[in-house]
Formats: sequence, structure tokens, C-alpha cells
Amino acid sequence: MAINSIKMIIPCQCLLGEGPYYSASLKCLFWVDILDKLLYRFDCQQQTVCRYPMEQAICWIMETTEQRLIAGFERGIYYLDNNTFQPSELYPLATLAVNNRLNDAKTDRNGHVFFGTMDKHEQHNTGALYRFGQQQTPTIVDSNYVISNGPAISKNGRILYSTESSTRTIYQFDLNEQGELSNKRVFVKFDETMGFPDGMTVDNDNHLWVASWNGHGLYRFCENGTIVHFYRLPAPRITSLTFFGDDLTTVAVTSARTGLEPEILKQYPYSGAVFILTANVKGIAESPAQL
Repeated sequence: MAINSIKMIIPCQCLLGEGPYYSASLKCLFWVDILDKLLYRFDCQQQTVCRYPMEQAICWIMETTEQRLIAGFERGIYYLDNNTFQPSELYPLATLAVNNRLNDAKTDRNGHVFFGTMDKHEQHNTGALYRFGQQQTPTIVDSNYVISNGPAISKNGRILYSTESSTRTIYQFDLNEQGELSNKRVFVKFDETMGFPDGMTVDNDNHLWVASWNGHGLYRFCENGTIVHFYRLPAPRITSLTFFGDDLTTVAVTSARTGLEPEILKQYPYSGAVFILTANVKGIAESPAQL
């Protein structure tokens, strides 16, 4: 079993908790509440949680090679001040479809940033997968997503995983050192009993971990797409995860409470919390964004 136990529950009651990210330089775990327009910071040494309101929806956060923070907001990418978290625009996305917003993001091993967009009404395939970094501005590298989710990178950096949550499908691409994608194919398709695949990450055994929206937990897949393990959590809408800490054997899992009926919230009061788990496998440190 890859997960030993739940170590801590941070009862932040996020409407749509997402994007957990560990900054080794700051010794902090970050995550966002997209719908409540909040950035959260957990100081791993002080064991304290702070939250920072934003003027627009914040969808993800990560660090650059210069140890600056950048974040994907609803319709653009911004620098964040490392102390005040005030945003300053880096890349506006003026051509984004009118009802679209940014969603998940991840870097490859060479510092290219891949991020998805989605239709906020979850009806039209106007979303896309973008890439930027290495002195390149955001460019669409795959399209026709209703909800682009997940991206994750294999241990050797040669495969990118990308999720289309609306069809419960996780795709694989071949990925080269220039950040170019090719050979798109289906890796895994969830059935209805598994929920919808959401955020993802890869561990040091090159197994893919997938958060399951309406699936009550985390799936772990080996390289051929076989389910190795399912770890159930006390919330139905599990959204994303990351390994963090000095040895990368602790897992932070975000969740959501949006759209849940009162009787479900009563049954699962930790919906919207961040679950801190101890694992007996190691994660892989996220590569900083190379702008």
C-alpha cells in the first residue's frame, strides 16, 4: 500500500481547492481555492496556514528558476510578490474564449510550463493545453478540451499525461526536450464507478497518481495503465495532489465542496479540506519554471 495514513487534515473548506504546490526554497505548501479567489500558504516549519484574497480567480501557482512565484489567474499569467502575493501581469491571454478560464498546470523536466484551459460551464470543447517557457510565450499545443486537467510528466521526462475530465480520459503524449508533443494516445479511461480524473502527479517509481472528482480518493497506476492501488478519502470531490517535504514522502491532497447537497456535506464534513498523508513511496521534485 502506497499510503500509510492521514497525518493531518487542514479544514479550510475550499469551494474548489486545487493546485497544491511545494516550494522547497520557501519551505511552504501552496494551494488555491479557484471559486473563492483565495491563495493558501502552509508554512511547513511553523505549521501555520495563511490565506490571501485575490481580485480574480487564481488557478495555480509555481516557482521559477529565479525563485520568483508565478500564478495562473482566470485569464492570464502573473508574477506574485513572494511576500505580499500581489500580482503583476506576465502574459495576458487576450485570445482566450469568452467563457474559458485557466485550470491545472505543471512543468516538464526542462522548465517548460504546460497549463490547461476549460469552459467554465463545462459544455463546449473550447479548452486547450498550452505551453510556455524557455523564452517562449503561451502557445496552444493541444485543443478540443471541455476540461483540460492534470498535466503530469513521467519520471524520465519523455511522456506528458493530459486529462480530458469530461470524457474521463487520460492521454499520453511523447515529449521531447524542446517541449514538443507528439503521438497522442489514450492511457486510461475511467468508468463511471471511478469518478472523473482530475489533478495528477508521478512518483519516483514512475507510477501515475490521479485525484478523482466524485471518486472519493486517489488512484495509482503503473506504466501500462493498470490500477496498482486506490486510496479512499473522507470527501467525494478530490481534485489534485502533490508530494512535498524534505524527503518528498508526504502527500497533500486538495478537495472541493462546490455543488454538494447539504446531506452530502453533512455526511462528508471534510469536503473542501486539504488532506496531508504519509506515503511509503517518494515523489519527484517539481522542476521550476524556466522563463
